[in-house]
Amino acid sequence: MKHLLTAAAALLVSSHALGQLPSDAVGPGEFPGLQLLPPGSVIEGISIPRYDKHRVTALFKADEMKVANRSVVELKKIVATMYSSGGVATVISTPGAEYSFATKLAFTRGEVDIKDPRFTAKGSKVLYHSGVQRGILVGPVHTTISASVLKPTKK
Repeated sequence: MKHLLTAAAALLVSSHALGQLPSDAVGPGEFPGLQLLPPGSVIEGISIPRYDKHRVTALFKADEMKVANRSVVELKKIVATMYSSGGVATVISTPGAEYSFATKLAFTRGEVDIKDPRFTAKGSKVLYHSGVQRGILVGPVHTTISASVLKPTKK
């Protein structure tokens, strides 16, 4: 199952290129490739990098992705790492989440840990909209700010 998504994507691209898929094969809010996987399909070892001008800006990993339907996936054991241009990494981890391609909304299941050199935070859930790339950490939230951030700078 590990390489099922890659095979499905290759099949989708090659079939589409040959004109074998109808133009309405992927409906609004559906993700290309999910129509090739029946609900309940499980793909292990997901890793999705994001690049900006040949530089990795983020890396999303999940131990498992389950296809709920052609628009929704359920993910387990997630670690998302975002890198600043200076190489500083912010790491977000959670036991699970659900993502809808139709609404572009993700919500986590279980406690969320955020680690950054400047702070750490824990919350009960994250709600994230991939269309605007913004999210909110839902409480109760516990945040600890690093002492180095609080120190006044000398002028």
